[in-house]
Amino acid sequence: HSRSPGWGFCALSPVLLSLLMAAPLGLLGEETRQVSLKVISNRLDFSQNLLHIRAVGTNSTLHYVWSSLGPPAVLLVATNTPNSTLSVNWSLLLSSDPDGGLMVLPEESIQFSSALVFTRVRRLGEIRGEECRGEGSF
Repeated sequence: HSRSPGWGFCALSPVLLSLLMAAPLGLLGEETRQVSLKVISNRLDFSQNLLHIRAVGTNSTLHYVWSSLGPPAVLLVATNTPNSTLSVNWSLLLSSDPDGGLMVLPEESIQFSSALVFTRVRRLGEIRGEECRGEGSF
């Protein structure tokens, strides 16, 4: 069983490495954060959802948004206010022109944003060269 380039156990893509290195910059000066998790479902199709992880500090907020729409994806947004919020417009988000479908408000508070799309997801056994049992994948 051959492995594809970049799928070794320790291989990190440049984008993922950049995201992981940049994320802690949003934590500078903050000792504690109030963390909350919220599943935001499309009321018309409950299989379409977002996971919003919000970490509020004294002077800033980190928003992590995980998506199950299309390929798995994560968005990281750091703001300079503890009052920033996530706005979801499902009609726009699911349209052919999704601009404005997912917004962190107020927009002028955004200090950093980055996204990562997982274009290929494999089962753990496939990575190890083992045969996987069952239909589930992650």
